Parts: sequence; C-alpha cells; structure tokens
Amino acid sequence: MKKSAWKSLALALPLLAACGGAPQQDDAADGAPLEAQQAPLTAPTATVRFLTGWTHSQQGAIVRGGQLVVDYDLYRMTDCHLSTYNGVQVWDTLAYVRFLPSGQLFSGSVKQATGSTSFVSKPFEVTVPSDATSVETWFLTSGRTCTQRYDSNYGMNYAFPVEAQSPAAVAWAGDWGGSFARDCEHRDGLVDPIVIDSYVMERACRFVDADVYVPGVTDAATARPELIHAQVEFSVDGAATQHKPLAFQGRVGNNYRYRWNLASEPLAYTPWNAYAFGFRYSTDGVSWYRIANDAGPSGGAARTVQRSF
Repeated sequence: MKKSAWKSLALALPLLAACGGAPQQDDAADGAPLEAQQAPLTAPTATVRFLTGWTHSQQGAIVRGGQLVVDYDLYRMTDCHLSTYNGVQVWDTLAYVRFLPSGQLFSGSVKQATGSTSFVSKPFEVTVPSDATSVETWFLTSGRTCTQRYDSNYGMNYAFPVEAQSPAAVAWAGDWGGSFARDCEHRDGLVDPIVIDSYVMERACRFVDADVYVPGVTDAATARPELIHAQVEFSVDGAATQHKPLAFQGRVGNNYRYRWNLASEPLAYTPWNAYAFGFRYSTDGVSWYRIANDAGPSGGAARTVQRSF
C-alpha cells in the first residue's frame, strides 16, 4: 500500500560519535563475562556498527529474545596495532555488551586473523535477555607492549534501547527516484538502465532513492529510522551479491526515504561494466521486502547501472 500522499516532514538522523575514557561499571556487571548465546534463526536480528571516523549506527530494532550483532571496525582505534612480541603482533580488541537493568555482561574478540600479519573485523553476536530494556557497549584494545585503550563514549558507554517486541513488518516499498544531474536535486522516477558516462562521473551527483512504509514506524510522531534494515543489494558483472546499508534521508509523507550514493570509488578506479541492483527492507533482519523492477519478497528482475566512459 503506497503511503506517499500525506504531508511531508523531513527529519535528519544524527550521527553519534565519541571515544576515549574508561567504561562505566556498576555492581551488576562484576564478575567474569558470560559467553555469547545462539538464538533460533527466526529471531529478530539487529546490527550496531562502529565505524572509522568515530561514527556509529544501528540497523534494526534490538528486541528481547532476538540477536544483537556488534560490528566493530578494527581501524577505528589503531593505538596498539604495532604491539609485537618476537615479531608477532600481540594485540586484540574486545567488545563488551551489557544489558540493563539486570546487568548481564557478554564479551568477545572482534578481531580475526587472515594471515600471520593481516586481520579483519569479526562481528560479535549475543542473544538479548528477556528482561532487557536497554543495552550499552564499549571496547578495549590492548597489547603486550602498549597501554590499554578504551573506546567507550568518554566513559559513558554507547547506549541503545531494547524493544519488548518487533515492529510491524514492511507493508510497502517503491517510488524510485534520485539524481544524476549537476543540481543534485531528487527527481521522481528512475530510468532503467541508468547510464554512467564521463559527464555524470565528472560533473553530476549519483544517487538512487526509494521509499518504504512500515505501520507504526514510518508514520509515528517520532522518527526512528534505526528500526528498519535498509540495504542495497548489488552484483558487479555477475559476481557474488553484496549488501550495503542505505542512508536515511527523512520522512516523505508517511514513508521513510533511503538513498544509495554511487561514490566515485570504486566506479572510477575499478574495472566494471554493469551493476545489477535492488533495494531491500526488513524490520527483523530475517524476512525482506524487495524492490527492483517489481516489489515483494523477490523484487523481480534487478535494475541496472551501465558504464559508458
């Protein structure tokens, strides 16, 4: 059901960023951390991401009994990355996740080795306790030859609300639009295929927008875009499908609008001929509503971005 005819109210989603300081502790958190638990695959899943540049974001509602994934970029804080012993890197970054009011505490490494001297970020996943009303996280990087470094919002910890139940499912998504012009103004409608030529690469904006409607969320008095998983799914020249978060733009009528920015990199600096893409939305991170050349669970045939430069 299309919901874009109501009065528009643009709302911006603030990026929260802070670092440093030892984490807050309380009596409920004393003792050894508990190990992460595994929830059924049908449980709602939320992801909080901590990125370089001291920004962080949430996608999906954190729901009692569901899963919480903490995705921490190892290059957000690199103070101890040169810590070695006998030529071997000896440092680690631990995530701490504490649920309130009962104080259940979980911890685990967010670092995974891909070679003797190369590492990638490893998501840390926990089950949300049935009595939780909020959750806070912080991170500790330490090494054999460096001082411990906390990433803890200057000792206040990073806090997120926990919902008693999942939001309603996505009811509709559509209304493609965007801009491939110098004025960078959103225009309704989107050609297929989108052709990227040298003029667009050098002088124009490159973004695709679409709207989504979730009853009780996108039409609520208070904007909470973090309750929705919004992603572009794309394949480059037939390679494996990739997923990246979409950027929240604000409210349009009773819908939320999300955007895919086609940045200069990798368009200008990697070989490619065509992107096949669509958007997908979810409120539980499990069941998805897709739009491409159709709308629904499958989304129909993918739309296309073609190279012409």
